[in-house]
Amino acid sequence: MEYGNIREQAILLKQFKDEFPKGVIHICHISMKSTEPPRYIVVKYNDSYFLGPANDFMQLGFESDDLEYFIIPNDGTNKWNTLTDIYIPAAQLISSNIDIPLLELFQPKQNLRKPLWIQPTIKANNIKLSCMYIDIHGNCYFNISKSEFEKHRQNRKVRTRTQMATIHGIVNDYNDMPEGRPLVLFGHGDLFQLAQNNGNLSKNFGMYQDHIIIVEFYEEDHTSLGGNAIPT
Repeated sequence: MEYGNIREQAILLKQFKDEFPKGVIHICHISMKSTEPPRYIVVKYNDSYFLGPANDFMQLGFESDDLEYFIIPNDGTNKWNTLTDIYIPAAQLISSNIDIPLLELFQPKQNLRKPLWIQPTIKANNIKLSCMYIDIHGNCYFNISKSEFEKHRQNRKVRTRTQMATIHGIVNDYNDMPEGRPLVLFGHGDLFQLAQNNGNLSKNFGMYQDHIIIVEFYEEDHTSLGGNAIPT
C-alpha cells in the first residue's frame, strides 16, 4: 500500500476485524512516513484489542463513535524497533491485565479526529457508488456496507451498471458465476464488491479507484439477464 493511504488501510481492517474470536490482540502495523512523529494507539472493539499507528485509519475502519482510543507510550524517537519496543510490551501489558479497563493501563488519546468515507449518492431507485479500494486480485470495493445497502434496497431486485457491463443480481460466492463473468457480492467486511470469477475485474473491465457505478433497484425485470448473474 502507498504511504498515507488510510482508505486502503481502513478497508483491510474492515475485512478482518470481525473474523477472529474474542480476546485476540491484533497488531495492525502500517508504515508511516519518516517525517511523521511516532504515535501509536490501542482500542478495544468487540472484546478484542487492536494496536496500530495513530494515523486515523482505525477510526475510519471501525466507524463507531463510542469507541475509546488510548496512547501506547514511547520515548518520541525513531531509535527502536516498533514491534519489539512498542507493540509487544503493550500486548503483554494487556494480556497480563485482561480484566482491567484500558483506561487504567493507558492514557486516553486527546483531540481525536473522525475521518469520513465518501458518502454514496442515494435516490429512491438507485445508488451512485465510488470505488474505494482494489485488492491484488482486481476485486473492487465500494463505499457501502451490506446493512446500509439492504436498508435502501427494501427487498427489490438489483441491477449494477458500469461503463463496460450490466450485472444483474447479487451472488454469495465467486463460483456462483461462470468463469470470466463479472459479479456483485458482499465479501469480507460486508462491503459491496465487484469481482470477476477467475479474473481481474479492475484490469479487464477498466475499473479503478474513485470509479463511479450506478446500482438500480426495481420490482420487475423486463430485460433478459443474459446469464450475467444469479439474481437475489
